[in-house]
Amino acid sequence: MSATVGAGYAEGLLGRQDVAYPALPPLGPANLDNARRVLDGRFRLIGEEYALAGGFSWTENPSRDKEWQIAWHKHYFLADVVYAASVTGDGAYLRRFAALLQSWLEEMGSGFIALSDAQVEAKRLESWITALTLLRQVEWRGIVGDGLLERWVRRMGDEALYVSRNLKRVRNHRTFQLASVFAVGVLFPDLEGAAHLRDLGREQLTANLLTDFLPDGVHVEQSTHYHQLVCETAVAFVALSLANGVPVEPQLLERLHAALRFCAWAQWPDGGLPLINDSDTGDLRPVLAGGAALFDDPELLYAATLGADGSKPAEPSRDFPVSGYVVLTDGARGQHVLYDCARLGEGSHSHYDLFSFTYWAAGGPLIVDPGRFTYASDPDADGVDWRHRFKSTAAHNTVQIDGLDQTRYLSRTKHGADVAVEGRTVVLGGDHLDWIRASARSAEYAPVHERLLAYPGRDYLLIVDRIDMVDGADHACDLRFHFDDALAPVLARGADGVARAETERGAVHVLGGAVWVEGGWVSREYGVKHPATVLRAHARSAEPVTFVSVVAPRGVAVESLCWETATGVVAVQGTRGGVRFADRLTISDGGVRWSRR
Repeated sequence: MSATVGAGYAEGLLGRQDVAYPALPPLGPANLDNARRVLDGRFRLIGEEYALAGGFSWTENPSRDKEWQIAWHKHYFLADVVYAASVTGDGAYLRRFAALLQSWLEEMGSGFIALSDAQVEAKRLESWITALTLLRQVEWRGIVGDGLLERWVRRMGDEALYVSRNLKRVRNHRTFQLASVFAVGVLFPDLEGAAHLRDLGREQLTANLLTDFLPDGVHVEQSTHYHQLVCETAVAFVALSLANGVPVEPQLLERLHAALRFCAWAQWPDGGLPLINDSDTGDLRPVLAGGAALFDDPELLYAATLGADGSKPAEPSRDFPVSGYVVLTDGARGQHVLYDCARLGEGSHSHYDLFSFTYWAAGGPLIVDPGRFTYASDPDADGVDWRHRFKSTAAHNTVQIDGLDQTRYLSRTKHGADVAVEGRTVVLGGDHLDWIRASARSAEYAPVHERLLAYPGRDYLLIVDRIDMVDGADHACDLRFHFDDALAPVLARGADGVARAETERGAVHVLGGAVWVEGGWVSREYGVKHPATVLRAHARSAEPVTFVSVVAPRGVAVESLCWETATGVVAVQGTRGGVRFADRLTISDGGVRWSRR
């Protein structure tokens, strides 16, 4: 694709005022640190760092993990280098930027990493546009010239055209692709075919987002991390459209608003992100702030400022009935539960984690989802497929049957028949008791697992797991709770048969089966995992098995936990803030009745 070229091109491009450029993403010390590494010839991606000598080839991968090269070719580091130039005024950063860009343009063509189906080209375009936006704010003259910028913009047009011809059929890759196609069409109107790119991107991105954001706002892949990324892309698309006079469909605005509301509910009180399905740690506050401004929404502002501004939601808990997620809170930003009573997410980012949950309390995460760790499925030196390990049912806070996954793992991107969610019932707000009940029916084994998760007084979690063997045969049942890696649980067993794992943020009490602690992992960043502790309860029987558990935050001391099998009654006694309480929950087919004295 061609653009107007010649002397003065750089001045015209970097000084033009007839196009509104996108808002910059959050940038700060981490980006400066990365820029310093790049200036020194070091590239750190997916938890691995390599020093590359001058004259390196972009076609070579120093890592065994293909994801390293994929991330490298997305050129996130180019924006960091220009950002460093804008902060420090040091021309060495711009010279490094120009040299890296020039070498890549000279060596590489589009489509080198075919594995990513043009998603790499899309994310690279996003990085390039961020770098160009930053370049407009620095003294570039004498370092970045007409020729390089002409070639760069021309290549952006070619890459956008390539992406438009190699679109993913559905989901997040298609979103990223179409967003980049649209942005190039809007920002570089002098390119031949710019109008086509703009209109194609707008029309098809709108349709894709309406498909991928479910009616309750949750992204169809059910990953908190990818939900954040798609929300960021969608907000940027809407903002760029409105700033440049491109109309936005009202239905998309409505669906995006719902998606941002899920962001607000999903984030932890400290701004952290529960790692549900394939996820790394994230910060939802910037996209929530953008959404609050876009929709003039005080609840989004409340979430973006961690309660410092705006208005808190009228209700403390929220069901997302289409996706199946439920968020429970105490209404005072002291506790947060994200419960996965949900369908399996579409695509390959789902984990086998039905009825798992995360619990934030006493200033930090108590019970966590271990995260993603890797997309690589090649066994390590010990024969471990870490992709499978982190996706497995055993890696989540739910019940595993016969050592099997709820859904069969076939490969790094494929799985067997989805586990079925049956009888999902959600009751929120009734008499200060929230509760959710459903059953899991798997194609991998005969037993049916029913979980009741209740939140009495919004003080602690009560979990009753009942496994009906169905076929009359012996089956092994394993209940697990994964603690945050910052915690060191101490296990004690009482004469009442209750095992208690105490931590500085709270405790887990389990009645039923043999109980012990074992090693686990937590991964908040791709390629990096940290040892953590897992509490495990085990029972094997041909008769129904029941585990009764209480997860209580610091400040709620549980002294007694009893289960009456014949009557379906759970009795919990203890103190809350030093005040004694005695709870009695009666569980029947008709629901849950709760009393406290």
